Amino acid sequence: MFYLGERTKSVVEGRALAESIIASGQAKEKFRQGIRLQGGDPRVIEEPQRMPQARNHADVPSSAAGFIISTDCDQFGIALAMLGGGREKKEDKIDHAVGLEFHKRIGDRVEKGESLATIHYNSDAKLAEAKSLIVGSYHVGESAPREKRLLIRRILGA
Repeated sequence: MFYLGERTKSVVEGRALAESIIASGQAKEKFRQGIRLQGGDPRVIEEPQRMPQARNHADVPSSAAGFIISTDCDQFGIALAMLGGGREKKEDKIDHAVGLEFHKRIGDRVEKGESLATIHYNSDAKLAEAKSLIVGSYHVGESAPREKRLLIRRILGA
């Protein structure tokens, strides 16, 4: 990012700068400042148990056995917004305890009924709809993709 933002002349210099900022503690202090500026409690950095915790959890089971061949990631975001973890309208308040914990990724084998993800939520109002949206966002096939996708496909400027 330093290279792309033209703060350094090369990706190598950018990496070195990032490493030094992290090692010196400057990065953590900037993160703490960002939390504070947005009205959050910066103590969560050292004390993550201070973060909001969802009251409820629900597993999202696979509807079929096979291999995860693709996902519709945008639908995950829509499901989270429905549960309060994002906004459907500008005026909506975000519930920071809402989240998704993914157990399976593209290329993984899955059995029917096995948990694909866990939903962390506080309101049941749209849980069934969100759960359906999430399970429908996983596409299961009989065979694994030919190549297992890398978590990081490429580094820009490398």
